Amino acid sequence: MQSSLSRPTAGPASHGRHLKLLVAGGAIAIAVAYLIVTALQTSTVYYITVGELLQRGTAGASQQVRVAGDVVPGSVEKIDSGLAIRFLVHDGSGQMPVYYKGGPVPDIFGEEVQVVVEGKVGPDGTFQASTLLAKCPSKFESEGVTGA
Repeated sequence: MQSSLSRPTAGPASHGRHLKLLVAGGAIAIAVAYLIVTALQTSTVYYITVGELLQRGTAGASQQVRVAGDVVPGSVEKIDSGLAIRFLVHDGSGQMPVYYKGGPVPDIFGEEVQVVVEGKVGPDGTFQASTLLAKCPSKFESEGVTGA
């Protein structure tokens, strides 16, 4: 006596449907992984010193980098009616020229101000900055104690 509630056996069509679902799920997982890796590569910027950048020469020109240093006194030059600036930046390891055009210059930008520039080295060795950030001087500098 055979029950009417017995389970039908899985046929070739059922296996094909499972295989299609696995292939589709795998393709989606690969696509998501690719998008994550691509997004991380474009947003990752290496931070190096001026000396390290100078040692690379034109070999590192294709890579986007961040460099921090102090603006050299007397080196700031406004170009194109103030829409672009040129200046020298230095740290303990070296000095290099920077050209920045691409947005507003921070209000606190000036000589002997610490800056972070992001961009690439141009063919002439000038750092072509696409981002310019200036570090705020500390408002909480220690003052000498006066005795009364």
